[in-house]
Amino acid sequence: MRDAAPGPAGAAAQGGSPARVTVVTVTHRSADTIADFLDALPQGLDLVVVDNAGGDDTPERVAAAAPRARVIRNTVNRGFGAGCNAGIDAAATDFILLLNPDARLRAGALDTLLAAAEAWADAAILAPAIVNEDGSRVRSYDASQRRRRLLPRKRAAEPWPEGPACVDFASGAAMLLRRADGLRFDESIFLFYEDDMICDAARAMGRAVVYVPGAVVAHAGGRSSAPSLRIRARKAFHMARSRQIYLERHGGQDAPARLLHHAGRALGHALTFRGAKALEDLAGLAGTLAWLRSGRA
Repeated sequence: MRDAAPGPAGAAAQGGSPARVTVVTVTHRSADTIADFLDALPQGLDLVVVDNAGGDDTPERVAAAAPRARVIRNTVNRGFGAGCNAGIDAAATDFILLLNPDARLRAGALDTLLAAAEAWADAAILAPAIVNEDGSRVRSYDASQRRRRLLPRKRAAEPWPEGPACVDFASGAAMLLRRADGLRFDESIFLFYEDDMICDAARAMGRAVVYVPGAVVAHAGGRSSAPSLRIRARKAFHMARSRQIYLERHGGQDAPARLLHHAGRALGHALTFRGAKALEDLAGLAGTLAWLRSGRA
C-alpha cells in the first residue's frame, strides 16, 4: 500500500453535499437487517434498493420507512454484481455509494468520502474503513489477487495506513464510485470476486482505488441475508465457481487442485462429524465442477 498523493490545496475541506450521492444496496431476504441500514443513512440521500428475488417483505419495509426510495424488484436473483448494476443504471447523481444492507454508515463517513473524492480526482473508487460491530478494524483493502497469493497468509503485523492510501483492492461491501467513470460489475460472476474485478477494471483505466480510513462503516458481515445451511452452501458454490472465472480471466486456473482440496476437506469434515463444513466443501466441489462443465466462463 502507498499513501495517496496530496490533493489540491483546500479540496479536502470542501466535502460535498449528500444530494450528489445515490446509495445503492442489493437485498435478498434482508428484512431483519434493513431497518438498521436505513436508520444509519444521512438525510437527503437518493436511495435505490434492488431486491434480488428475496421473497420476503424487505421491499415493503423499505417503502414504509423510506417512501422516497426507489425499489427495484427482480423476479429472478441475478447475482450481486447484476443487482448493483441495476442500481447504478437507476442513479442520476455524480456519485454512487454501494453499500451492503448489513453495513452501517458512521457519522461523517459520507462527507469524508466526498471530500476525498474532491481531493483525488484520479480516484475511480473510494473505500471507507470497515469495522466489526465491536469496533475492531477489518483489513478491507489488499494487494491485487495475483500479488496477494505471493504474500504470507498471516499478515496481522502489517501497519495500518495513517491516511488515505492507494490500494489494489477494496471490499465491495462499501465503495463510492463516480458515475461518469462508467464502472460496472462483471455479471458473469454471481457472487464473490466481483469487487476484485471492478477494482482491476478501475486500475486498467489508469484510475486509482483509494482507501479512506477517516470514513468508517460498521459491517455485520454475512448478515445481508438471513443465515441458513442453504445460504452457506450457495455461497460456497459461488465462491468456488467465481474463483475459476476470475483466474481464467487472468490467464490461469487451479480447478484440478481445488477439486482435490474440496473433496479431501469434505471427507475429513464428514469423518469428524462436522456436517455443515462438509456441506460447504461439497458445494465448493460442485461449484468448481460447474465451471468445468460450462466450457469455462
